[in-house]
Parts: sequence; structure tokens; C-alpha cells
Amino acid sequence: MYEAGIQSHPEPAQPVRPRQATMAAVLLAMFGGLGFLYAFLLMSAVSDSSDHGQSVSAVLYVLIYVQFALSAAQVICGVLVWQGRNWARVLAIVLCSINILGAVVSLFSGAVFQAIAAIGVNAAMLRLLSGYEVQVWCSR
Repeated sequence: MYEAGIQSHPEPAQPVRPRQATMAAVLLAMFGGLGFLYAFLLMSAVSDSSDHGQSVSAVLYVLIYVQFALSAAQVICGVLVWQGRNWARVLAIVLCSINILGAVVSLFSGAVFQAIAAIGVNAAMLRLLSGYEVQVWCSR
């Protein structure tokens, strides 16, 4: 039925999140959560050593807090890339690059398997975040 003076306009279509953006957001949040868990485990081990009279370097505590901060930032970036925020995509690219640098350091310190896995995962994340579909999703 058509009423005089009232026009019905179709609602604008909501943009559809590309699969690559969804995958990048979920992986960022998931690996950020795992990094957060890893930082908790490290803090527990360091606190246990400290409680048993072993000296623990202040640098180790700083590195653990940096791990907490990077992991929290990664989770936040995952949520915001899901929403399509471009600055979060750029920050996620920076975080993945920092993770690759940390993995290279780990590679030379003897943690070969973990370092290779971290390099591979973060390189894949960089590829996803730099892809055309994700750039368009986050630039709208």
C-alpha cells in the first residue's frame, strides 16, 4: 500500500566483511590471547624463581611486561580490524613486524622450532593485513 506523501526507501546495504579481514581479525585476537597466556606463564615462572631465593634480572620483568602490552595490543587490533579500523590494521602490521624481529632473535638463541613457526605465522598475518580486500575493508 502506498500512502500519500510517504515514500519508502530501501535501506542501504551493509558492507560485507571479506573473508580475509575476518581471518586476520580472528588470528590477531587468538595469537594475542596466546601471547597473553605465555606472558602469564613467564611471570609465574619468574615469580616462583624469585620466591625461592634466585635472583631475577629487572630486564626480564620489563620484557614480560612488554609481552603483556604487545599481546593486549594485538587482541585490540583484532577486534578493531573486525570493525574495519584502518589505524588498527596499520598497528597490527607493526606488531607482526616486531614479532618477526623477536622470532629472529629467538632463532639465534636456540629456540629454532618456535622461531620458525612465529616467523611463518607473522609473515602470513602480514600478507593478510596487506591484502587488497583487507585494505578496502579497513579504509571505508
